[in-house]
Amino acid sequence: MTESSTVALSDSDIFLPHYRGRLTEGITYNPSNDTLLWVDIIAGEVHRVFLSQEGSHHHQVLKHHDPQESVGAIALTSNDNVVLVCGKYGVAKGDFSTGQIEAYFFKYPHDGTRLRSNDGIVDPWGHLWIGVMTDFPFEPVKPEGRLYRINCHDLTIDTMIEDTRISNGLSFSANGKHLFWTDSLTFTVWQYDYDYITNTLSNKRPFLATTALFEGANVPEPDGLCMDKQGHVYLAMFNGSCVVHVDERGQLVEKIGLPALRITSVTVGGKNSDELYITTAHAKLADAGAVIDAADTSGDLGGFLFKYTCGRRLNGQIKNTWGGRS
Repeated sequence: MTESSTVALSDSDIFLPHYRGRLTEGITYNPSNDTLLWVDIIAGEVHRVFLSQEGSHHHQVLKHHDPQESVGAIALTSNDNVVLVCGKYGVAKGDFSTGQIEAYFFKYPHDGTRLRSNDGIVDPWGHLWIGVMTDFPFEPVKPEGRLYRINCHDLTIDTMIEDTRISNGLSFSANGKHLFWTDSLTFTVWQYDYDYITNTLSNKRPFLATTALFEGANVPEPDGLCMDKQGHVYLAMFNGSCVVHVDERGQLVEKIGLPALRITSVTVGGKNSDELYITTAHAKLADAGAVIDAADTSGDLGGFLFKYTCGRRLNGQIKNTWGGRS
């Protein structure tokens, strides 16, 4: 096993000092226009920042105005101003040129009362994979979730994995033959073989059991992840105050510590592919009356975004775009 290293970030690494969310997630870099996008699940918001506009960081927000709504994930499309928005009941389009989230163009086949969208990705063929899980009012989380695949051509849907708890971090290998998928409450990133022709998953096995990386009884949950072109994985650790970087064999390379407990997602970004952008959740995310104050940088800094410039090219996988109409 190679020797691992540790990096510690601080409040000086906060990316947008003026912004602090409740449950920020789904961090996504779009190299087409050098933008960074993310969601606040509880607030029902999609955010976009132009990285090239130094100093101003032009910040746009799309918002669901229905208090029952949430946004679990987003996906890029062929139109840089349009994203897929995975909400409580299905998938809609959000348009930054109009500032609106449109009505659902696709609704999930299950009874939408108990479940909501969580993490999702677009596969190398343009199809959307999206996990659903127990919604906040119905917690504790039960094994009632699913991982869906929505065909971009005809909007047919297949249930790829059933009886999941917290469907989280997903990625395909560079050749598309393997799916990496996290069910957070199993404390494991799972690896499957994937046959695109038959659209089947097989040979489930653990890629990374995060219990091996942490001592003590309170093992943090694996959350969102991203992958580089060599198969290395960067994994956000919820209740773990860090991102772990492991190689293609699942061996620890690096821990990136953060001044927040609940780390939710991570992506490689920047024109030189040398930056990690990291989302976190506020320490009081479950308290609807809590004041989320960006001016307060004392204590747990959950809710802020962080930027880590690595000093080396990371060669992160480019996010796939939705193959359907945008």
